[in-house]
Amino acid sequence: MVDPASIERYRTASAELSGRVEAELAAYFAALDLSRPEAARNALLEFMPLLVSQYGEVAGVLALDWYEEQRADSGVAGRFRATPAPAAIPSVRVEEKVRYLARHLWTPEPAAMLSALTIATDKYVKQSGRNTITWNADREGASWARVPSGPKTCSWCLILASRDAVYVSEKSAETRADGETYHGFCDCQAVPLRAGDDYPEGYLPDDFYDMYSVARDAAGSGDMKDIAAAMRREFPGSVTDGVHTH
Repeated sequence: MVDPASIERYRTASAELSGRVEAELAAYFAALDLSRPEAARNALLEFMPLLVSQYGEVAGVLALDWYEEQRADSGVAGRFRATPAPAAIPSVRVEEKVRYLARHLWTPEPAAMLSALTIATDKYVKQSGRNTITWNADREGASWARVPSGPKTCSWCLILASRDAVYVSEKSAETRADGETYHGFCDCQAVPLRAGDDYPEGYLPDDFYDMYSVARDAAGSGDMKDIAAAMRREFPGSVTDGVHTH
């Protein structure tokens, strides 16, 4: 079994890194002259790719260390050395997000940009760590599962967690693309699972899949957004974004 305490230690380290990123971004944004929206946007266009790259590298190192620790604990035979994954988020993607969100700078509430930018930055930084884990699982020939943290997760993540440890399969390419979709401040972890490993305690993909099936039938659609909306209505007490209709 993958040790839940090990997953939690890694999640905590990732959360602490996110906190440092959020604090640095907030301090930089507070120093901008928002009365000059074009200058503020240009400053962010220079700053944000550097911020994401710098902390993305740290996220990658945390993931490498945890991958090696988790592999050693599993007792798997054979020699294998985890390596950094290819760059997760290109600078151009970060710049595109900054340009899109910069529309707030020309409104009466320019500071509204910070919240959306913080969410995007958290997602980009964590992606480096997630990619490192899935990259090395693929290299090693291991499966991996998307494992939520805590007693509840959001409807979107519960649906994706229902997919079981199948993401390494070429036959599940479409499912894999969903599995690698995360939102800002998402606490899901990509967890390698090797032959003989039991699921981490609390990770119940069969139960999650049963809930997904009910929600899919209720939605009457294969669209993920429709299914997530139905999940919130059908199982309001089981997800963090549940909708109570009574």
